[in-house]
Amino acid sequence: MRAAFAQDEGRFSEFSLQFEDLLLDWSKCAVDAKTMTMLAELADAAGVEKRRAAMFAGDKINVTENRAVLHTALRAPRGVEIDVDGENVVPEIHAVLDAMGTFADAVRSGAATGATGRKITDIVNIGIGGSDLGPVMATLALTPYHDGPRAHFVSNIDGAHMHDVLKDLSAETTLFIVASKTFTTI
Repeated sequence: MRAAFAQDEGRFSEFSLQFEDLLLDWSKCAVDAKTMTMLAELADAAGVEKRRAAMFAGDKINVTENRAVLHTALRAPRGVEIDVDGENVVPEIHAVLDAMGTFADAVRSGAATGATGRKITDIVNIGIGGSDLGPVMATLALTPYHDGPRAHFVSNIDGAHMHDVLKDLSAETTLFIVASKTFTTI
């Protein structure tokens, strides 16, 4: 890397871009202009732009499950239209997001309680693969802004793992979340 920067004083400018507070910097990666050109050509040959457009349009690009990939719709602003099988899914998604936000606020404030009326102090997320990794990553990233119950994660059906997580928790004050896209993963 030192040699690459020594040979090209404009390397950082050429291999980075900034939008507001977001900086994308690939100047310290083992790439040069030829590599970037080849990557762009490969993306063109693979039809990346067409596939990206299909994903954002709600097309069924998940070929193994024959369904749309709708995580993009979760981030779509209100008023955007994403049709799946002829139906705009965005209003329903925002209704669920609103309900989730209301429930999360109630849990954090203590308005939503356990069955015995005690405030929820701990949340256990049970998920495998992306249903674990995503929530763990988001929780770690947002730790500085944490204002609610402690979060715990169980990433498999191993009884020992569950035991380790639950041993110091109270059933009266623990909320369980079973996270799954299809409820077919074991």
